[in-house]
Amino acid sequence: MKILKRYTISEFIPSFLLGFFIFTFVLFVSNFFPLARIFFDERIGPETTIKLLFNIICLILPYSIAMGVLLGSVNCFNRLSQDGEVVGLESCGIGPSSVIMPVLGLTFLLSIFCLYLHAEVSPSAHLSIKQLQEDFKIEDIVASTVEEKVLMDNFKDYKIYIDKIKGKQIEGVTVFKLKETGMPSVIVAKKGEIIISEKDRQRTLKLINGTIDEADVEDPTGFTKVNFNTYQIKLEPIKGAKEVNKKPWDMKLRELEKSIKYFKKQEIIPYHLFTEMHKRYSLSFSPLFFLLFGSILGIKIKGKNKVKGFGVSLPVIIVYYIILLFCERVSQKGVYYPFILMWLPNIFLLSFCIPYFLKKEI
Repeated sequence: MKILKRYTISEFIPSFLLGFFIFTFVLFVSNFFPLARIFFDERIGPETTIKLLFNIICLILPYSIAMGVLLGSVNCFNRLSQDGEVVGLESCGIGPSSVIMPVLGLTFLLSIFCLYLHAEVSPSAHLSIKQLQEDFKIEDIVASTVEEKVLMDNFKDYKIYIDKIKGKQIEGVTVFKLKETGMPSVIVAKKGEIIISEKDRQRTLKLINGTIDEADVEDPTGFTKVNFNTYQIKLEPIKGAKEVNKKPWDMKLRELEKSIKYFKKQEIIPYHLFTEMHKRYSLSFSPLFFLLFGSILGIKIKGKNKVKGFGVSLPVIIVYYIILLFCERVSQKGVYYPFILMWLPNIFLLSFCIPYFLKKEI
């Protein structure tokens, strides 16, 4: 069995590396021309260009690893099948699961590495790219910008979350009015408007048809609720604030968990944060599901051709990420549990694998 394990892994690794480099190149080329235009038009210099290049590669890596596993498993097990080795092993009483298990162990280690990339490296790369973009803007708007799906904490006395921004119109607004002592007041409005003064460019948040929940001074455990038709908040940026607001994909995993706890203390369910967190876990372990699906696909397709393996893998990848994007949109709206929705693409792949592994022959 040790010989079989070494043999299977030795067949898989070259196929995986081939797929990894192909998909890394394809994903990188899609970003190359915008990067070249920025280099020549904006004159950002070679040092900044290298930083951008490095950050883009960090964003690509976890995706190209998963795609490489799929292409590698298709090509590896297709070769074993077409050479009659799978049938030979089955005739000796060795099932397909025994052949796949060594590669599954290797893929699990790759998934752990992908989890590290999604949890720590990719968010830092996202934020670094964002900061580089802000550094080359003429006007310093970092401290006064208003963004959607971000818990903004760079305004004096307020923390603000806006679900959607359409021009100057906003939807799904939650404002935490901070106090020196005690619980913050929570202001919630379904819609509102961003008003910018023409004289001094002062930003004002105009909220429409909302409520204010405030802790009772006499009874700290009680709350008072006030309804309003319109409510205005003058946004004063904190002086010296230079940090770019972090969106969910800019946050490291521990920052996401911390932000989720903050919302839950205010009795608000942050579906967008839950979605991002479970999406990272799902994507991190997607190589395992790609391996199982790719191994069966490789055994089933006829003809030993690596180009055919790429042609078969590409539609699977496209369908997988279309399902993922659809589930992400639904999850962010709070229609169903983010945990289940974000794992649906992996469950979709697994549903094709289970019937084959339950049979004695594939």
